[in-house]
Amino acid sequence: MSECEREDRNSERSDLDGARNSWSKDTEAADLSTGILASLQTLGYAHVARPHTAGDFEMTACQLGSIVLRTDLAITPERSSIVYKSDEIRLHQDNPEVNTLGWYCVQQDEIDGSALLLDTGDIVAHFSRGEIVTMTTINVRYPDPDQSRHNPDRGLTAYLLWPLVNEKSTRTEVYYVPWLLADSYDENQRRVLAKFTEYLRAKEETQLVRIRLRAGESLFIDNNRMLHGRGSISQNSKRFLKRVWIKR
Repeated sequence: MSECEREDRNSERSDLDGARNSWSKDTEAADLSTGILASLQTLGYAHVARPHTAGDFEMTACQLGSIVLRTDLAITPERSSIVYKSDEIRLHQDNPEVNTLGWYCVQQDEIDGSALLLDTGDIVAHFSRGEIVTMTTINVRYPDPDQSRHNPDRGLTAYLLWPLVNEKSTRTEVYYVPWLLADSYDENQRRVLAKFTEYLRAKEETQLVRIRLRAGESLFIDNNRMLHGRGSISQNSKRFLKRVWIKR
């Protein structure tokens, strides 16, 4: 991918533009959601560049499935999760039971704050059948969604396990969080995992997508295909995003 395509695989037009008004009817949100789903299937993400309100974002997200979590993301030093910190957030995926992630930009960082995206939709083209099978045995931890068991702000941590690769009838899905890998793997798993991390590194050098949302724009991604992250931002950043987790 060329340098100009980094922010703009948008030249394949993931930007869902159109009239510059907000929408207020379910039919408009339904029409937009059809375009979002098409972009998620082809590109793995959809950048809604048409300015809209947080209410519009919520309405559209509801058309994509059931919202199971809503989070306000802003620098909040007293919170323990990395999403509230100014540090770099390495490429990763969220809860693998969640199909789609959505972010609405209320206010962007003054300097950057871009979302970084990496597509793993071509994984089967880069690994042998045996390696894919091995990856289905490599478990990665994910936080227990029950906050009575996992709530780092209260000193509670509990994790469940999910395979690095999950083979479905229509596609092969990925779940990867570099800081939630298991403590140990066997020799073959370590070898394949090392090849997988090299696969990600090579793709990051040439195919990393950068999308800097403006206030009033939103971004949706396929969480079982796309890794996401961001660079570091100032501790005084006013960046404020609304995030939703969507199950279909």
